[in-house]
Amino acid sequence: MISSNTSGSKEQSLKIAAIFCLIDLFLTGGAAYFSNSLTILSDLFKEGADFISVLAALITVRLVSRNPDEKFSYGIGKLENLVSIGIGLLMLASACFILFQAVGHFKHPEQSHGTLPGIFIFSFSAIFGFRMWLRNRDLLKEHHSAIVASQARLWLSKTWLDAMMASVLILALYFGDYHWSYYLDPLASLAGVGFLVHGAWEVSTSSVHDLLDASLEEASQLIIMRKLVEHFDDYESVHKIRTRRSGSHIYIEVFLGFNSDLTMGQVQKKIDRLSLAIKEAFVGAEVSIVASSEGA
Repeated sequence: MISSNTSGSKEQSLKIAAIFCLIDLFLTGGAAYFSNSLTILSDLFKEGADFISVLAALITVRLVSRNPDEKFSYGIGKLENLVSIGIGLLMLASACFILFQAVGHFKHPEQSHGTLPGIFIFSFSAIFGFRMWLRNRDLLKEHHSAIVASQARLWLSKTWLDAMMASVLILALYFGDYHWSYYLDPLASLAGVGFLVHGAWEVSTSSVHDLLDASLEEASQLIIMRKLVEHFDDYESVHKIRTRRSGSHIYIEVFLGFNSDLTMGQVQKKIDRLSLAIKEAFVGAEVSIVASSEGA
């Protein structure tokens, strides 16, 4: 099971993100109202999608942290994957709206005005987004989580997008007397579409992979094999290894053959020793070492 410290860190990070997204949503809404910039307007919709995504992730983490019950004996960790897919769909919907608006602005380009507040908001958002990406990246190093992974991708794309949009608005403001600068605003929006589509694809594909009960990645499989090699004297044969993820939880099942002359007590000691070694490599994982015959 996931540790309470890790769960608490995830929840605290999401609370900070939700508060910031709500404040940023109001600030961006004000900036969009007083300007005619597609860049700022599209960011308003993106901020709305970000706030809904973070809020959904926060609620999910609180639900998933509950102890398993009779109905869900393995917990509801896959809810993280479902919500992550939802976050990807929201990002895709935001990208479609921005694309539709950008096409209209290319057909009828006009000079942007009232963008100075937007420049300050984008700059601050880029700095905060970078700090949130670093925070989520550090959490991922401690424990894998579909929610944290999707949040890390969300904040990374948000950081680059906000930094780029601030730069474009500065250029459009400085070169406002030139007709070619009218196209900078919709061009920045198209770049934002690319970031959102890429982020949505990564979030959705990784979550679907875990929903299908796929095995752990090759690097994790090699760690399990290394532990088995280190304790090869404790068993006679390896029959089968099964692994999967359920949200933040990892399940590892290893079916081994043991010397038939050993007592059950002796076999259990070997099982406990090997199970502990694997758990040290996968903190919080559920590890099952099963004594079985080759035909089982």
